Amino acid sequence: MKVMHKNRKLWIIESFFMITLLLLISCAQGKNFSYGAEQINKLNSKYNTTMETYPNNINEINAMLRDFEELKKIELAEGQEPFKYIIDYRILNLEAEKLYIYGQKYGAAGTTKQGFGCKPRPLIIESSFLRNQSALKGFEAIDLLREFIAQYPKESALLGMSEKNALFLNATFYQIAKEARSDSGVINRFCPESATLELYKEEFRKKTNLSEELINSLSYDEAVVIWKEGRGIE
Repeated sequence: MKVMHKNRKLWIIESFFMITLLLLISCAQGKNFSYGAEQINKLNSKYNTTMETYPNNINEINAMLRDFEELKKIELAEGQEPFKYIIDYRILNLEAEKLYIYGQKYGAAGTTKQGFGCKPRPLIIESSFLRNQSALKGFEAIDLLREFIAQYPKESALLGMSEKNALFLNATFYQIAKEARSDSGVINRFCPESATLELYKEEFRKKTNLSEELINSLSYDEAVVIWKEGRGIE
């Protein structure tokens, strides 16, 4: 009787493992690109976005980037390559938006659109640099999107992506790059470092207790730090 009981117990264990193995195989076989696309759409919904939109703050973008990096680890039985393409595209696009948001942190003071003075020069230079970096990252994303659309038309259609999306994004990032270059060119032309430094020195003489000797010895970069600190700008 003990032998029969032992054999029965062994049979139950073996059956359990066999069922588990079959379930795992079944799940793996079911994880194709459609499954991956579903996970991408769920992630977009989590952040109230689409393939064409983004969260509106840095914290949520960072969280979404982490989630996409995790999603990238999913192994599909079919469609792994297009799945990787579209996730890499989405990551690049989110990184471009993140840089753009950073480039907007000074508001109108970071551009020359509504007029400008020379003292905000470092804000305009920083903003234009970040916006240009955003555009470069965006163009990288567009190249990846176009490759995805050309190589995987069915998968592209499943996610609602087409050349129209690439054209729209290209126009958007082209405009961002154009404005960034314009701001940088204007401020460098009318407010070079040397002229801006003299304005800072004049202000420090009037509004600070810094010695004349120290003020005269300041470099442009050193003066920028003091000027920003005086205005509470990080």
